[in-house]
Amino acid sequence: MMNEALNLKVKVKPVLPLLVHSGVYEGPCRVGDEKSLNPEFERSRAEEELKKFCKTLKSKLTKEAELLDPTIIEWGEDWVIPREELKKLDSISNRVDLFLIARSGLTQYPSIEIARRYRKPVAMLGQVASVDISAYLRARGMEGYAFIDFDELNHFISLLRVRKSLRQTRILIVSDGGMLPVGVVSSVWNMEDVKSRFGIDYKCVPSNEVFEEMDKVLQSKSEQKKAEEITDRLVKKADRIHMEKKYILQSVNFYLAVKNLMRRYGCNSFVIPCFELCVKRIPAERKVTFCLAHSLLKDEGFPSACEGDINVLLAMTLLMYLSRKSAFMGNSYMLDEKENIIALHHDVPGLKMKGLEESDLPYEIRNFTVGGWGATLRYDFSKDKGETVTLARFNPTATKLLVTKGKIVGCGGFDMVGCSLRAEIRVPDAVRLFHKEMDFGHHLAMVYGDYTEDLRDLGKIVGFEVIEV
Repeated sequence: MMNEALNLKVKVKPVLPLLVHSGVYEGPCRVGDEKSLNPEFERSRAEEELKKFCKTLKSKLTKEAELLDPTIIEWGEDWVIPREELKKLDSISNRVDLFLIARSGLTQYPSIEIARRYRKPVAMLGQVASVDISAYLRARGMEGYAFIDFDELNHFISLLRVRKSLRQTRILIVSDGGMLPVGVVSSVWNMEDVKSRFGIDYKCVPSNEVFEEMDKVLQSKSEQKKAEEITDRLVKKADRIHMEKKYILQSVNFYLAVKNLMRRYGCNSFVIPCFELCVKRIPAERKVTFCLAHSLLKDEGFPSACEGDINVLLAMTLLMYLSRKSAFMGNSYMLDEKENIIALHHDVPGLKMKGLEESDLPYEIRNFTVGGWGATLRYDFSKDKGETVTLARFNPTATKLLVTKGKIVGCGGFDMVGCSLRAEIRVPDAVRLFHKEMDFGHHLAMVYGDYTEDLRDLGKIVGFEVIEV
């Protein structure tokens, strides 16, 4: 089942603020004949204009939006918006993600009242009044936006969708103590701060709960049938298999246990430490590593990260929600300083890295350990030489996002055991990237495509600074 947070729609509410005059007269802000200045004509003309506006919206608005029924808000020459007019929006306000103001003359004051009353973003297409509204709201800490055309509006809606998806994200964090994993001490430590700023919730569970759930999976006939089906599918579609099927099945059992816990706690994202559990001999006893689970989860749209690393998980979440593609992640280090080639190194490629709705990429299945257990998917990144990728990671306070883009130039570790698979990437400045990583840490998330501009714009509406290399 796909992560529902990926399929959210931005609910757009068209509103036409209509100034209805008390009679027929001309002045410095009003000219016309007796017919056009009649208050009833003003109303009928506004209704027609709103119909035209909504017809245009239906044809030009992105599919990431859901268009709600339009509303006309009347006000008069006393410059007071009647309470009963604003109440027209009360019943729908909780569903609205964006109030879109239709042009109708003097729109500013009702627009800012809507923003103040409902604390939702207010936007307007066109110029003059739109920037007047946005400037007022922004100066007072509210959200106001002005767009020249539908391309700009639709781009903003795509970003608003990601922000909405973030607020519907809940991370299942496996932790047996403090928030800092020993393998990634640069990880985010204050999840309450992340929750308050990004709206991302979390649930911490001890590792024993995960493996108790794995025992239930092993003892359940229905779960074992499901595990066999998943394993058979993976084996059948693989180009080559380098390990015994029973060990692949065991890694699938772990994946099912994680999915069960995510469902139980309403989570759609996952992170688990490696070093802490390794020394407890739990993976050795269970003959399982967590690599395959991470790959399978990401291919269903669920961000999932190694080594308890929250920073890379948050960056991965942004990249996956923006791109609708499975992400790769790994340790980053320099391969060739002169050629600006770095490696991204972990055994967690996705089969949906070209798109969650696309066909699976070709892959092999290889054991992680010399002992033959610990299933990992192996993808040959050299098949994608020349393709653009975006790399990102948050800093330990989740206030800054490190972003760079590069091109795939090769692959390494494809046929080796251990955490060996690497994507080899040419970046604009490998030395500068390394120096910037001093403030961010060592894992980077990667998706195919260039999303640098999207991340830059997303930072403005979510609330983080983007540092580009």
